[in-house]
Amino acid sequence: MSAPSLARAEVDPALAALRAAGLVGDEAGEDLVAAGGAPTDEVAPDAPLLLAVDGNSLLHRAHHAHAAGQHRDAAGRPVWALRGVVSLIASAAARLTPDALVVGFDCTDASVRRAEHPAYKAHRPDKHPDLRAQLDDAPALLAEAGLPVVVAEGFEADDVLCSAAALARRSGWRCTAVTSDRDSFALVDGSTSVLRVLNGGIGGSPVLTPRTLPLVTGVRAGQYRCLAALRGDASDNLPGAAGIGPKTAARLLAVFDSVDDVYAALDGGREDEVLAAVGAGAVARLRTPEARENVARNQRLMAMRDDLALPPVDDLRLPLDLVRLQAALGARDVRLGPSLWALVGGAPAADRWGGLPAWAADAPLPDGPPTDDGAAPPDLAAPAATAWGALPGPTVTAPAEPAPEPAPAPAPLGARGLARARKDPGEDQLDLFG
Repeated sequence: MSAPSLARAEVDPALAALRAAGLVGDEAGEDLVAAGGAPTDEVAPDAPLLLAVDGNSLLHRAHHAHAAGQHRDAAGRPVWALRGVVSLIASAAARLTPDALVVGFDCTDASVRRAEHPAYKAHRPDKHPDLRAQLDDAPALLAEAGLPVVVAEGFEADDVLCSAAALARRSGWRCTAVTSDRDSFALVDGSTSVLRVLNGGIGGSPVLTPRTLPLVTGVRAGQYRCLAALRGDASDNLPGAAGIGPKTAARLLAVFDSVDDVYAALDGGREDEVLAAVGAGAVARLRTPEARENVARNQRLMAMRDDLALPPVDDLRLPLDLVRLQAALGARDVRLGPSLWALVGGAPAADRWGGLPAWAADAPLPDGPPTDDGAAPPDLAAPAATAWGALPGPTVTAPAEPAPEPAPAPAPLGARGLARARKDPGEDQLDLFG
């Protein structure tokens, strides 16, 4: 393919004019799209797949994971995070075998969110010079290597991912966002999933869908932004409703569809419904002016934009040009070979491990060597009956009963719970790593 060079996504002209005049305020927040309310139209399970990568998130993770090696190029410049981010993208492509790819990065020159709320991320310490140098170099290097890269003026990689998900949906495609940032949970819907990269690497990370998202967050697809607005986000310096943590927020959202519905009940004479969900103490905390202000601000700032001008999906198609890819990376002493197969239209390098086991004929290649007995790893396994054995006992047909009341949202697993699920998945967790 002829991949686009580094793309600067355009934004709404009215918003650009406000920014140029120094008048960006609440209007900017209103221009952002509430990803939690995005359409949930499902697409065919075999529809083409667009892989949307959060370049900042993966590069941060790669920097901290590989800093001990201090890999530098001939000029002494750090490259371990650059090598790591390409390796993570290649591993994600090997696991998911996408048809197209786009990589988003934060704009470093301006921030619409910071213009509206100066405290946004203001508490973060300065980045280590080696990390800062690689963040500065990454967009141009990946674009030179042929990867489609988008930087949207004033916006973040999350906004690129949201716009990529919308582009895929309009095109009848599926989209998987690859990130370690939980903000992208708000993107999950019938056409969009999230591969949340954890310390176990790509192969040890869950793919979150509308079915599996509640196991991790305790809320349904489309509700995550409301949960985050109530809880707040310390990493972005955004306090929520004081005293309302993720468990209380999840209990509220098991009863109400959105945080707006919660406040509509409180203001509309239906306080008893909120009391029944979370108790008098939580209701008192929700009613404070500070809580209302924080939650409303968080809803605006946490919303992601879905209308950035991205290249047409056909311009994002794989495969990449192997010669171009390796030449650009090699100029920075980043040398990768067989692991790039899914990006460049190659075949899995099965001969490295002495041939593929029987189960691999219809499955993507795992990120590590197959087990000695040839069994499928959990993330590639077949349905529970074949992967972990059929459930014991005879099948019993129960008499018809009235439909039960909706169950409360499941308690989130968290990162440690995900690790335990990876080792010993329950029946309701089999799809987390699929």
